[in-house]
Amino acid sequence: MQLREKIAIVTGAGRGIGRAIALTYAKEGASVAIAERNLSDAQQVAAEIQALGRQAIAIETDVTSEASVASMVQQTLERFGTIDILTTNAGIQRRMAVHELPLAEFQAIIDVNLLGTFLCCKAVLPTLYAKREGTIVMIASDSGKHGYTHASAYCASKFGVLGFMESLADESRAYAVRVNAICPAGVKTQMSDTVTEADGRHFNTTHFMEPEEIADVALFLAGQQSRAIHGQSLQVYGGVDYSYSLL
Repeated sequence: MQLREKIAIVTGAGRGIGRAIALTYAKEGASVAIAERNLSDAQQVAAEIQALGRQAIAIETDVTSEASVASMVQQTLERFGTIDILTTNAGIQRRMAVHELPLAEFQAIIDVNLLGTFLCCKAVLPTLYAKREGTIVMIASDSGKHGYTHASAYCASKFGVLGFMESLADESRAYAVRVNAICPAGVKTQMSDTVTEADGRHFNTTHFMEPEEIADVALFLAGQQSRAIHGQSLQVYGGVDYSYSLL
């Protein structure tokens, strides 16, 4: 097992990509803290992990709140004693033309996708640095590499995640903590099911990837097989038509 006896936190793990990552980590031997704003979703995933014979804790978490994130880390340490892996996956998406985009919507996307990543990393780093060991995997997006129409706030947040990742990777090298990001294009999730074009049209998700495909990449980055990879953003496209790129 690639993650035997490892302790992982996965944010936004109540559904979609986060759920798939949490389950994949557990199948490979990890105990997992399910950090999720919707506690009932977190509890359901924790129960699935426990049914696999692994340990899990469901933690109601608002990644935009420093106090909530601090509590998440503290609860994980109290339950498992340490942290080895952080996967920042919590994210939201809206699609609107810039001239119609309310400030509150723009701010919400930045807060969840970028500020949330920062707060979670900051809270976990003291534990990883003290151990001089650990791995952070950020779920970014193809939209962090390319700007797309009607996705200005989302693209800005994910571009920010990649810049933050590269800076943190440079800092954390001295502490033997690896930091990388995954940049998927289209993935079949509840978020992609509900997001529409600015004109109301739904995306064609026929060729989108399954969450488990992203989870396998996260597992690779979290484990020792990727020990030589640091400060990188891996693009994961599968069979996606680029014109429908969307995490």
